[in-house]
Amino acid sequence: MLLASAVPVYVPTIEEKGFRLDIHAFRRAVTEKTKAIMFCTPSNPTGAVFEEEELRTLGGIALENDLAIIVDESYEYFTFDGVKHFSLASIPELKEKTVSCFTFTKTYAMTGWRVGYVLAKADWVTQMLKAHIPFSICTPVVSQYAALTALQGPQDCVAEFRKKYLDLRDLTCERLGNLNSVFEYQKPKGSYCMFPKILHKDGSDSLSFCKKLLLEGRVSTTPGVAFGPTGESHLRITFCDSEEAINKAFDRMEKYFGRA
Repeated sequence: MLLASAVPVYVPTIEEKGFRLDIHAFRRAVTEKTKAIMFCTPSNPTGAVFEEEELRTLGGIALENDLAIIVDESYEYFTFDGVKHFSLASIPELKEKTVSCFTFTKTYAMTGWRVGYVLAKADWVTQMLKAHIPFSICTPVVSQYAALTALQGPQDCVAEFRKKYLDLRDLTCERLGNLNSVFEYQKPKGSYCMFPKILHKDGSDSLSFCKKLLLEGRVSTTPGVAFGPTGESHLRITFCDSEEAINKAFDRMEKYFGRA
């Protein structure tokens, strides 16, 4: 956004309702200078999955104000508890106003290959390339072959990953429950991220808190402020590794903070 000389305006979600969209706040944030609405669902870092009804309302705001919609849908296949991912690009009147962003990194666990793609109308893609080319020119050939193999091969792995992430989510929530004097959390409905609120800060901001946890507790997390000013007082935890790694991290945290 900054590269395109845009000025980001942050619209906080409603944390106590599972990081739901605040539709009224979106309406208030739109001005004559607004060009686009940008968001992520299923969400990184909160794990929220925005519901179809609220997304349709948000799409209506975009249509009313002639705005583009830019949405990161990287975790589209990883939703839990019967929650479904809904894409605004599936609505005919919004199809040409939406830029949908996807990646092989999440769907096929191809983190190191760095292959992603967008779905958008052709003339918008032409404009995107002006910013893209100076940074990466093109995806390395070996990564292209890896992505092609992932697409053409068996797709059973996607369901297997979803089941794994569900089990790891439940484990992470269980272990967080033992630290309820330190963190307060909303159970994620998608992705493999969650965004606990820090209760036991000792006056530290989220960056200082995470640095201390890393250096003294030997557990790596991401400070909430990295995701915008309203992320302060939070940290991001990901549960995409293994049961052993998660238990090891929480064992260290319980030792560091003291079991609740």
